[in-house]
Amino acid sequence: MSNFVETWKGIATALGRSERWCRYMARKPGDPLPVFKVGGIVRLNHSDLEDWLGRQRASSIRHGDLRPSVAIATEDVALRLIA
Repeated sequence: MSNFVETWKGIATALGRSERWCRYMARKPGDPLPVFKVGGIVRLNHSDLEDWLGRQRASSIRHGDLRPSVAIATEDVALRLIA
C-alpha cells in the first residue's frame, strides 16, 4: 500500500469531504492541510495527515468545539467529522 494519497479527488475521498473543502483547508493560514505537489500532482502523506488530524482534534477539544458523542466516536467516524 502506498504511503500517499494522490489527486484532490483521492484526498477528498480519504477524508470523507469535498474536493473544495480540501483545497480550502490546504490554503488555510496557520495549520493548512499538509499537501504538496510532485510534477503537478498533489499528494498527501498518510503520516503527515495523521499528525495534522491529531492537531485538529486537540485544537477542537481545547476550544470545546466537539460534542460529547463525537469525543467517544471511533477513529473512522472522527476522520469524517474533523473541521
